[in-house]
Amino acid sequence: MNSAQVDLQQIRIKHILFKSKVRSVLYGGTLDSAFFSDAGPISHWFVQVGKVKYGNEPELYSLQKTHNELLSNANQLFTLYRNGSIDQAHAGMKDIEKLSDRFQELLTQLEKRLTLRADMV
Repeated sequence: MNSAQVDLQQIRIKHILFKSKVRSVLYGGTLDSAFFSDAGPISHWFVQVGKVKYGNEPELYSLQKTHNELLSNANQLFTLYRNGSIDQAHAGMKDIEKLSDRFQELLTQLEKRLTLRADMV
């Protein structure tokens, strides 16, 4: 596994954890505010790894934008849940799933291109 594959695997795992934590909160789990903040592990990855190593890759901007949408949607769902609109918050998971699919597609595109580039070298 090359460096890019390891980096992208890290963000993929962090993303899966993100989605799992959203679902957990919406089904009664404890909200980890730090995790869902701009200083959370995914945002940290974008600053420490993504922009440093892959800042010139076109997918990186789209990945970060999609993650920001995921953060925003998750926080809206948490607010709905806290305010007693539990069914509406649960229904909102479909939007999280759609954004998650987009995030995963972008990661796969980036990974394929980086793999092709590494194979050419």
